Amino acid sequence: MFSPTALLLPYAQATATQQAQALHYLQARLQRHFPTLPERLFVRTLAECRPTLLLTGTQVSFTHLELTQLVQYLGNAPELPVLDPPLYGWSALQLAQYILHTNELVVSALTELAGTLNIRCGPHLGALLRRLARPYPLAEQVVQAQLWGLPSSPRLPPGIPGGGPAPGSLVVEYLLQQLIS
Repeated sequence: MFSPTALLLPYAQATATQQAQALHYLQARLQRHFPTLPERLFVRTLAECRPTLLLTGTQVSFTHLELTQLVQYLGNAPELPVLDPPLYGWSALQLAQYILHTNELVVSALTELAGTLNIRCGPHLGALLRRLARPYPLAEQVVQAQLWGLPSSPRLPPGIPGGGPAPGSLVVEYLLQQLIS
């Protein structure tokens, strides 16, 4: 959260001096994250994104959300070298784990639902179950990119790991057919 005395100023309404201060702040704040990016890319980013400036007295900065969005925008710049293999941050890992865990829970729920007599799903619930019961390769790729055997490795999420049919398998497709038909 920012200071209650701070003012939010749309980029288009900022003076040339304030825009220059915003450029300086952005470069100083992100230089170690993007050391190879030229100044013209930072200038272009501000001109295209037109972020809201955070004014605290004569200091110019950005809110956390604006700065996050600018980092994301710069991270997709074609001027950056392509990393092979790609790197995924902790947020991407948490999202991937969430997706994979959701897949497993839905498959477990399908098994429970299919065991109940005379249950049929409507078209929306059927579509939701079908979507959630399919594997998501990008989530698997993000999780597989991590080193899991080190003391500093992230912890596995709590929950029900595996044990049932695999998302996307023929067994899952059969269960879905039973519920949706």
